Amino acid sequence: MQNATCVECGEEYNIRRKHLGYDTCLECGQANAVTVISKRNYESLRNMIPHHFTGSVERMFDKRGGMG
Repeated sequence: MQNATCVECGEEYNIRRKHLGYDTCLECGQANAVTVISKRNYESLRNMIPHHFTGSVERMFDKRGGMG
């Protein structure tokens, strides 16, 4: 069975994933996806804040992780 090498961590992963257009293994791909989703959610929430709000937008996010 052929394997491809992840561009992030150097681990080998299934070549079928490479044929689908992914250059990363599942673990690195998941980490990248979580980062992108967190940033998009952060920007969406930031755009929804009323303009008169002068506090820190970080107070609106929970402490479980993501952007912080």
